[in-house]
Amino acid sequence: MNAPRYSAINRFQLSVVTKAASLVMAMPAQRDFFAQFTMTVRAVRELSPVLRRITFHAAEFADFELTGVDESFGLLMPPPGRELAMPDVSKVNVRLALRRLPDEDRPDLRWYTIRAVRPAEREIDADFVLHGDAGPGSRWASAAVPGDVVGFRAGTATFCPPADAESCLLVADETALPALSAILEAGGGAGASVFVELPDERYRGPLDTDTPVTWLYRGTDEPGSQVLPAVRDADLSTVDYAWLCGESSIATGVRRHLVRERGVDRRRVLFSGYWRLGRERL
Repeated sequence: MNAPRYSAINRFQLSVVTKAASLVMAMPAQRDFFAQFTMTVRAVRELSPVLRRITFHAAEFADFELTGVDESFGLLMPPPGRELAMPDVSKVNVRLALRRLPDEDRPDLRWYTIRAVRPAEREIDADFVLHGDAGPGSRWASAAVPGDVVGFRAGTATFCPPADAESCLLVADETALPALSAILEAGGGAGASVFVELPDERYRGPLDTDTPVTWLYRGTDEPGSQVLPAVRDADLSTVDYAWLCGESSIATGVRRHLVRERGVDRRRVLFSGYWRLGRERL
């Protein structure tokens, strides 16, 4: 059976977006097609008072291939009391496809990291930071129980350092910590300078790595209040590649410092704002 493909128009749209992004940042991994299917919650595990690991099951995970160690996926959550309606998988722009669904049936879409994949069991794990009702992802994860049905939309990995990168900088906050943990546990952060800013120690969660991590705690201060000064003051002789993910001001602030003050090539900096202070969390 032939692998699914997008239409010529959708492939052109994808190539345009990819080309534009490559001019201003390091590129994430690429996919030719973003698979989409339903999955069922199989298990829920509390990692801390603010962290929850959820295991999902779907037959499609038996042969699902990752593009990298910090692979993301789109979680499609039905409105309360409604059955899950899936967007048109033939559209490369999933948010545009969602807007074409009736308001009352339109699922929320939020992106998370695949922390583990077990093809034999047809399972994946994902870690959720719980913020109460601050966003649909946190709301759903706080109430999730085995048997709940949600949607899966394939994403890509963002950690793709060039082969000649010897000195790497990794920066994350609590929302990007699952992705960073996946990178470090796979050995991707070996020799890297790693900075993590969290509200407090409850957000650290389990992390299996020998890589030294600079843990910073902002308390009730604004995101970036601790990690931005720490990176500015760090003794970083060179930065061949940087991975900066988390709250928008952290990702863009560290990128600005690296490019303007340290002369790092912007095409060697991967940055992604997972959420923005004052707006609904992802």
